[in-house]
Amino acid sequence: MVSVTGSRAIWLALLVSVVIAGMPAQFGGVATAGTVDICSNPGSGSNSQTPGNVGVTVSPVWAVPGSSNYSWISYDQTGCNTFQPLTGYCTPGVANPLGTTVSGPATATFYQTFTVTDPSDSGNLSVWADDTATVYLDNGTVAAGDGSSGTLEFTANPVLGTNCAGAPIGCLAGMNAIIPLNLTTGTYTLVVDAYQLVGGSPFGVMYAGTLGPGAPSVPEPASYMLMGLGLAGLGTLMRRRKRA
Repeated sequence: MVSVTGSRAIWLALLVSVVIAGMPAQFGGVATAGTVDICSNPGSGSNSQTPGNVGVTVSPVWAVPGSSNYSWISYDQTGCNTFQPLTGYCTPGVANPLGTTVSGPATATFYQTFTVTDPSDSGNLSVWADDTATVYLDNGTVAAGDGSSGTLEFTANPVLGTNCAGAPIGCLAGMNAIIPLNLTTGTYTLVVDAYQLVGGSPFGVMYAGTLGPGAPSVPEPASYMLMGLGLAGLGTLMRRRKRA
């Protein structure tokens, strides 16, 4: 036989469950769809030069990842081999690529495939590169090194600044391209054509984005009704406990 105290505890647990179930997702309720992460990481994605992406050590002035979910990558150890604090430059290594132009072939092309299962998923993708990059999005098969088969999202900047391109897409904080993604369901491939404009210097790319369910502008009436019933029940139960 359940005591009065035990009965109240059971009712309290049930009412809290009702409140949470009725709470809209933007207020901390249960979201019905998952999220899609599009992040540059060693071992994930691919490139046009080698079998897999690797992490690279970069100059201290380059943009710092905002979380541990993404990092600077390349096709080889093309990063900062030895940093010279007096000059602010990195000494070149054997893997640092030759210089090119944005009108010529990309130094390397990086690919990241992801699948959108919920049409309400949306978000922003940030892309950094040294020295710069052109970004495409493809919803079919992308030929190696052929970003032109996708939809153009952002064009490479050929004008150099102090460390890389002087405006997005570059390598410094605030020099990232911010690309909004509002996609229908399907499988997509992010294509980053990266260009090293100054030969023998550090090279790499970094990108990060999360697609999630868009918050509705007007919460569903049923959600508010369910949450209201739960709150009303909690209020009644609390008043009874005070009178006891």
